[in-house]
Amino acid sequence: MRLIFIRHGDPDYEKDNLTQKGKREVELLTKRVCSWKNITAFYQSPLGRAKATAAPSLAALGREATTCEWLKEFDAKTKMTKNYPEKNLIGKNVMCWDLLPEFFTSDKKFFDKDLWTSSRFMKSGKIKKYYKFVCNGIDDILSQYGYQRNNHNFYDVKNPVPNHNWNQPVEKYHLKSIKDDYNEETTLVFFCHLGVMFSIIAHLTGLSPMQLWQGFYVAPTSITILNSEERIKGQAWFRVERLGDTNHLTNGGEPISSSGYFASVLDESQIIK
Repeated sequence: MRLIFIRHGDPDYEKDNLTQKGKREVELLTKRVCSWKNITAFYQSPLGRAKATAAPSLAALGREATTCEWLKEFDAKTKMTKNYPEKNLIGKNVMCWDLLPEFFTSDKKFFDKDLWTSSRFMKSGKIKKYYKFVCNGIDDILSQYGYQRNNHNFYDVKNPVPNHNWNQPVEKYHLKSIKDDYNEETTLVFFCHLGVMFSIIAHLTGLSPMQLWQGFYVAPTSITILNSEERIKGQAWFRVERLGDTNHLTNGGEPISSSGYFASVLDESQIIK
């Protein structure tokens, strides 16, 4: 199974829509999405900026997307504790992952996949409940395609795709799977947001989302791909194959947006070749 996550285009947050730059990004993105073969299903966030990103691709392909409430941005609020560096925020309700490094490195629980929601900061909001809502959402989708999460936190596969590794051992690190050429492999595309995408990836790969929220960035209209490794019949584990791919923007001459990033994005057009 292949999961493709697309972050919305450069956002106009006030209007919950796209900027003019975002619309140019989406035009390039649409050409790329329309080149993909055998997309099983599309899913989208209910928020306007995600829908505006998805709409041109869906229209061009003559497809529809299922709108999922749990795919909206992970904007759960919690109350800021007394040890936060910016004193004007203490006691106020804030987004749970828009934090300064002096704070998010101060509690080891933040980076523990089993304990991060039990930290003092997260417990003052309904973060655990909201995260479970997102995790249950993606697991429900996966179960519809025969991928059932088990008690060991990987997935049992109801109808596994044939794989050479089950009965024809090959040299380590040179694995060749039949499903590389399997035309009916399930491929799901999600139009959503940075925060919720990292929440889902954390759930699928056994991480605390804080590691992704604080340590990684994906630009507007970027493409992130996860694929299931099914090395043993009936068992699946998801791995990130590609993270934040913006080739459609670079190839189209459109600068990469830094929306949601507190640094400058590399401008490859300025590099002397």
